[in-house]
Amino acid sequence: MNTENTNLSELANQKANGKKNFFELIRFVIVGGMSTVVDLVVTTVLVFTTALNANFITTIAFLTAFLVSFFGHRYFTFKRKGSILSFFALAVSTLILRNIFVWFMLYILNLSNYPALIIAMVLVTGITYFVAKFKVFKGN
Repeated sequence: MNTENTNLSELANQKANGKKNFFELIRFVIVGGMSTVVDLVVTTVLVFTTALNANFITTIAFLTAFLVSFFGHRYFTFKRKGSILSFFALAVSTLILRNIFVWFMLYILNLSNYPALIIAMVLVTGITYFVAKFKVFKGN
């Protein structure tokens, strides 16, 4: 009987954790979507209102979106402090990894641009979620 109660308790905990992880993943996607919109808006505003160099514009947009992403994940997605330097290293390394994936799919697998970009985005988003969850925003 005691073993039966323990098994039921473990099952209930697994179900609760699964639900928590599902909603955490949804929050991760929401924050990622928000940071993508910020990136696009900053880029668009700077392109049409300034004479800045394209590389400078993309750097400003990336850094602005990065801050939205970091603080969104800190206060909304994971609700843990996290390290901004670790998150920045993650953002830069996943950008590099994403470009490697795109290159591989374009030049080795001979995919066209759009499928390669979408597949790379999905792969890197998954990697980013797990590294952010278990390394950058791990429990205090």
